[in-house]
Amino acid sequence: MKKLLFLFTILLVVATGFVAAQPSNCSPAATNCEANWCWGENPGKTKETYTIFSDALKLKEYGRAIEPFEWLAANVPCLNEALYINGLKLYEALAEEEKDATTKMKYQDRVLALYDKRMGTYGEKLDVMERKGLKFYPYEMIERTNITPDPAMVNRLYDFYDKLIEKGGATLKQNSVFVYYMDLMCKKKTLSKDLTDDVILDKYGKITQIVDAKIAENVKKEAWEETKTAIDGLVESHVPMGCDYIASKLYPKLQANPKDLDMAKKIVAFILRIKDDADKSKCYKGEIFTKAVEVIYINEKTASIARILADRAFSAGDEANGTKYLNEAIEIETDPVKKGDDIMRIAKLASKRGALGEARSSALKAASTDASKASEAYSFIGDLYMSSHKACSSGDAVQSRAVFLAAYDMYAKGGDSKGMANARSQFPSITDAFTLGKKEGEVMNVGCWINTSTTLRLRPKQ
Repeated sequence: MKKLLFLFTILLVVATGFVAAQPSNCSPAATNCEANWCWGENPGKTKETYTIFSDALKLKEYGRAIEPFEWLAANVPCLNEALYINGLKLYEALAEEEKDATTKMKYQDRVLALYDKRMGTYGEKLDVMERKGLKFYPYEMIERTNITPDPAMVNRLYDFYDKLIEKGGATLKQNSVFVYYMDLMCKKKTLSKDLTDDVILDKYGKITQIVDAKIAENVKKEAWEETKTAIDGLVESHVPMGCDYIASKLYPKLQANPKDLDMAKKIVAFILRIKDDADKSKCYKGEIFTKAVEVIYINEKTASIARILADRAFSAGDEANGTKYLNEAIEIETDPVKKGDDIMRIAKLASKRGALGEARSSALKAASTDASKASEAYSFIGDLYMSSHKACSSGDAVQSRAVFLAAYDMYAKGGDSKGMANARSQFPSITDAFTLGKKEGEVMNVGCWINTSTTLRLRPKQ
């Protein structure tokens, strides 16, 4: 019988895939160990009891599983980490099903105690801490509606989540633990009054970076976005975070240490989260936002940040730096649509300063980068040609209107019927062509900066 029980236990271990660490701290000490299972002073009874417990748990006969589990936990606490894994399954199920508030609380207390015992015996592993984190706050702060949180309770929970977030950071998988932590910070400030706004905002800045990164990963995106909303709401309702705070408390730190990337990111994040439009605009349009973004760009060059800096330079009338940043965005960008947009902006800037050949080259580059830009690009070139009539005129009435023929060709390539009609209305006249001995359909060279060839077409008689 003992051999059968032992075999059953080993099969259970293989089936459930438990690979336990060696116990580091338990009393009574581990004895009679084999393959990481330490059966204690009475191996036969231990194996039999564990089999009864496992069988009851498997059949979801939770009431029957309590007594054998508690005997094992009291007498062979170093049996195997599987004892605690299964014990937690037992008491979490009991707590979930129980309707009586007092009994439910007893089961919840046992769950939390088992997490602590497991970590005390087999090490404080991050995944176990995080699983406890999913239970600790709800059990203590939500489900116990008859208990009003006091400073001691809040501090006890805060210390656990502070350690969890500090230890796990961006590797944590459960979005809810970040909301619990943020709420505990706010409660600690209110009840204990020993957490300053600066400390909360410093921790909030780090949390928002983690949450934003999780959202960008696009895994459980909606849940992480809800987490972001909840965290923002908690901070906004407990800590002043307007432009005046950023200008007086955070920006001086960046000025003192212009290489402080974390502070720069924090300033940008805080400005973007200001709810009052006028207050946000005050910080966003001033030098604070620009300087913070510049620090980020020095350390982490991205096309989106380059565009922000380009826009701010253009707004300040600094076209040279605006163009520089826009060209850098083009070099960095991998999305052809965004790259095409940026190249068209460069084309329009060149046109504005009279560099028409450069403007045309950029427009053609935009069309080849993103096919969806072709229509806009060719129409833009058509506009360049149309606007060059006076500059490219000569004494030859037909040759002077060759720019409109070239413009029509560009509009046609772009499918711009309105542009085509405008260009056609400016074609050389039949009379001028006859007078100068020109024939419709002959090839014409368009000189000036345009420097292309086209086919002579004539304007119909009015």
